[in-house]
Amino acid sequence: MFGNPKKLKPIPSNLLSYIQIEGEAIKDSTDKQMIVSYAHGKMDTINWYVDLLTVGSDKYVVPHSLEHLNSIKQQLQSLIDKIMNTPIPSQPSSQSSYNYPKGYEG
Repeated sequence: MFGNPKKLKPIPSNLLSYIQIEGEAIKDSTDKQMIVSYAHGKMDTINWYVDLLTVGSDKYVVPHSLEHLNSIKQQLQSLIDKIMNTPIPSQPSSQSSYNYPKGYEG
């Protein structure tokens, strides 16, 4: 266990499509913040994998090639930019529009 390099988890193949679908389904600022935060977390993982491959670490085994990681990184950054530039849909007013009977308007 002490001499063997640790195998890292692969980046999911559906990562980009998941982020794109969730980015298109944004309803409010919380949704937008959540998906962008998730995407940035994956970007950090990709950057770490790229650094490990660049340095040539013997401690970890990266399951992807450098070219593949750079490709995912570019596509992920473009998705983040697209999501950040997409305006949040306007929400209807929080006040209810009930039609009360005359004399019970409150």
